[in-house]
Amino acid sequence: MITAAKRFVTYLAQQRLRRKVIGALEVNRRAGVRNDGLSLKSMRNRLEVEWQAREIHPWDQGMAPERAAQKFVQQCLADVDAAISRLFATLPDTDEIVLRVLDPTSGDPIVAGTVTRAEATAAAAGSVGMKLKSIGLVYRLVNWQFESLTS
Repeated sequence: MITAAKRFVTYLAQQRLRRKVIGALEVNRRAGVRNDGLSLKSMRNRLEVEWQAREIHPWDQGMAPERAAQKFVQQCLADVDAAISRLFATLPDTDEIVLRVLDPTSGDPIVAGTVTRAEATAAAAGSVGMKLKSIGLVYRLVNWQFESLTS
C-alpha cells in the first residue's frame, strides 16, 4: 500500500512538472484565435551528480591490503546502489541520473554512467555489482581493486 502511495505521489509530481513545461511553451494568444503554442512531444529531467567514494572505516584500516581493497569495493558499490535509490525516491521529477564516483585517493572516476528511473525500478535483485552494471553503470575491477575509467 505504501509503495502504491509513493508511486502516486511520484506521478503527481511528474504531471505537475509537465504542466509547468507546457505552460512555458505556450505562445501568446492572438485575438480570437485558438492557442497555437508550441506542442510538447517529450521531456526528460536529468540530474548530474558526482561524489567521492568513502574510505573504509578507520577500524578496518589494519586489515590485510587484499581484504581492505575488497571491503572498499563492496562498500563503494553498496553506497552507489543506495544513493541511486534515495535520489530517485527524493526527487520524483528526475527521470535519469548521470553519475560519477571518484576514487578518494587519486580523484579518478571509478564508477560512471547514466541510470534511468525505469531501469532502476526494473533492476532484478542479485549481486549489487551485477545490478549496477545491468542498469548502465560502468566500473572495472582488477584483483578486487577499481581501475580508473580515464585510462
